Amino acid sequence: MHKLQFTIVTLLIGFTLLAQENTEVFLFDIKTTPTTFEVTSGKNISQNTGYDNQPFFYDNNTLLYSRTKGSLTAIGQYIIDAESTEIITNEPNSGFFSPQHIPETDLIVAVRQDPEGRQRMATYDFKTHVFQKLVDSAQVGYFSFYDKNTFIASVLMPNQMDLFLKNLNSRTSESIITNSGRSLHKVPNSKSMSYVVENENQNMDLYTLDFSGDEPTSYFVCELPIGRSDYAWLDENRILVGSGDSLFVYDLFGEPAWTFAASLNKYKLKNITRISVSPDGKHLALAAEPVE
Repeated sequence: MHKLQFTIVTLLIGFTLLAQENTEVFLFDIKTTPTTFEVTSGKNISQNTGYDNQPFFYDNNTLLYSRTKGSLTAIGQYIIDAESTEIITNEPNSGFFSPQHIPETDLIVAVRQDPEGRQRMATYDFKTHVFQKLVDSAQVGYFSFYDKNTFIASVLMPNQMDLFLKNLNSRTSESIITNSGRSLHKVPNSKSMSYVVENENQNMDLYTLDFSGDEPTSYFVCELPIGRSDYAWLDENRILVGSGDSLFVYDLFGEPAWTFAASLNKYKLKNITRISVSPDGKHLALAAEPVE
């Protein structure tokens, strides 16, 4: 495997020490063509005091996110067509982060933080309403699945995160790169994953990890806008980033630059961070701070 080496060390603080911003989850309708992008019908769907963040589409009609419940963080589920919210975890001594859908299954997977501060990936079964440990040994911070058995994960190390390629069938774990970031994704309609790493200017570089060959291979794509750590794939050719109250697009087949796509100022939000696009490309979810 082609491994990339970096010398910049990023400071990482675990979930228990992170400042819990008063973020909310906003949902929008989007319309796209290969050359256009339109955002409409935005609304705050979490409507909850405290930390509501890390949106992820389980499917085209179901949005998962981390939601503050009392002093702990639970998994919230928002059904789009019913406009309804449900809290699907209720464990008084655990917090749940980065809820996602495991491809080709009905399972939700999340990072479960226990009372001692240990972070382990766990799966949730809708039928039994039970969580089961998925990965026991690694202090996983962030992850993204390629298929039901293969995923990449940024694992908590002293003063940094390192990226690993993990296989549940073979129980193997292969180091990909050091000092990885938190935004990991499956590239739509492709045989690639994507990840970010801090560069020498302390900005984030985006890479793809291509699975089409004999061994996964990393390729540089672009640098994220200054100060940005989060992104989403609008489709297999375009990357979406939020900054302030605006959205920007990078087209792999266009000019090598980030282009202004839309202002969300009228929706009274600021400081966009996490961002997610539904599988059918019709909805956009993001975390941002509400403007009072």
